[in-house]
Amino acid sequence: MELFFSRMSGNSGRSVFALYESGAEWTQRPIDPRAAQNRQAEYLALNPMGKVPALRDGTFTLWESNAINFYVAEKYPESRLLPKSLEQRAAVQRWLYFQAGHITPACISVFRATHARSQAFWGYHGDPRAAESARKELERFLPVLETALADGRDWLEREFSLADIAYAPHFTFISEGGFSFAPYPAIARWYERITARPAWQQTVRLLYQD
Repeated sequence: MELFFSRMSGNSGRSVFALYESGAEWTQRPIDPRAAQNRQAEYLALNPMGKVPALRDGTFTLWESNAINFYVAEKYPESRLLPKSLEQRAAVQRWLYFQAGHITPACISVFRATHARSQAFWGYHGDPRAAESARKELERFLPVLETALADGRDWLEREFSLADIAYAPHFTFISEGGFSFAPYPAIARWYERITARPAWQQTVRLLYQD
């Protein structure tokens, strides 16, 4: 398997994290969107949107980070990144949709206005008003995660899974930009457990360290 990814990309980090957790053998294919490498015909054949990441496994290609992660988890079931029961697997999907549809869009507006390393890498400055609006959105969304974790469970679906992996990159960006999880103690403890995992530390070294 080959993963095409970019540094300082939250979506890339999600799939790199899952690949490291899976124990799969994979080939790193870094590209630099700042040099328009994602707009070249060869890459657009993998991902017509020109975004990262993209996966190539033989003749099979796939884009969208959560879809890539689902494929990896299915191909390497010994990694136990997906639960066995139908109900729990559906619940994992629910958390992935919640991340992609609600949490990540809000996080993007926040970290674009606050995360200095992202700003320097991508050359953007963010919109403080959009960031403030996004913080209010997170005030609506984060209690959903807090409630799910507040019954003493370590992970969203009891065992570590793709559901937990999905939140790591953009939570890291907003946290490094000064966002505090202190009002959400269960989330704060969960985030500490996620970021302490060796696979996440490998991801950070590959994508997010200078």
